Amino acid sequence: MINSTQSSMQMPPPPPRDGREQQSLTDEQKTLISDTLAQYDAENLTESDAQSIIAAFSEAGIHPSREMEEAMSELGFEAREIGELAGFDGRQGPPPPPPGNQQSDEQISQLVDYLSEAIEEKLAETDVTELSDEDKAQILAEAQQKFGLKQTDSIIDTTA
Repeated sequence: MINSTQSSMQMPPPPPRDGREQQSLTDEQKTLISDTLAQYDAENLTESDAQSIIAAFSEAGIHPSREMEEAMSELGFEAREIGELAGFDGRQGPPPPPPGNQQSDEQISQLVDYLSEAIEEKLAETDVTELSDEDKAQILAEAQQKFGLKQTDSIIDTTA
């Protein structure tokens, strides 16, 4: 039996078929597009350049849309060409960020070992079965310092 609460619920409309209709750019995002593209020559883009552009846009919450394409076009860039150059064909997620300082298997193992030991020590010290948020933050800060990571870095770089 359907009660009145269930019968009054409505399903949200489906998202547009091509994600290009759903986002309106903010002034800040338009400025970021302009500032980012000003660093590149539209006629001489490399694969790494295209990946960097896409990564910058993605970090700013800018996703493919007609408005984004128009903003890029006004600056002499073709969004589709940049996507193709970066290896993005529109049917998959965005490409990984451009290659940087990737962690080796050994570095990851060392970090995992360090974290495991630090957690075990803290649990033994405090004689509890669960760490407090303060203890977790302290262990993370110590690991970041020991391994030269910034607070904004992921502990483990999962890009290939």
